[in-house]
Amino acid sequence: MSSAACGPAWMPRWLRQKLFGWFFEASCIKHDDGYRKGGSELRRLECDWKFLMAMLRDTFNGPTTKIPLKLAVAISFFIAVRVGGPLSFNYK
Repeated sequence: MSSAACGPAWMPRWLRQKLFGWFFEASCIKHDDGYRKGGSELRRLECDWKFLMAMLRDTFNGPTTKIPLKLAVAISFFIAVRVGGPLSFNYK
């Protein structure tokens, strides 16, 4: 089952959607699927790296006036998953 919004599962869905899901939704779902599948620490790094690349693609699509904000959110979100990700990743 895929997450309905970006962000940690412990956070209410409406808050995750408001804070994180406003333009990275598809990237978050794919990232969550990778975390559920799990594996080694190298696999988690791969999932996180692909997530960053997808968010950067999303960042540079659409209105150019929003690029600085989207870029800041993408980088912040990447850092957050690298720091907090071990709590959610399915290590095998």
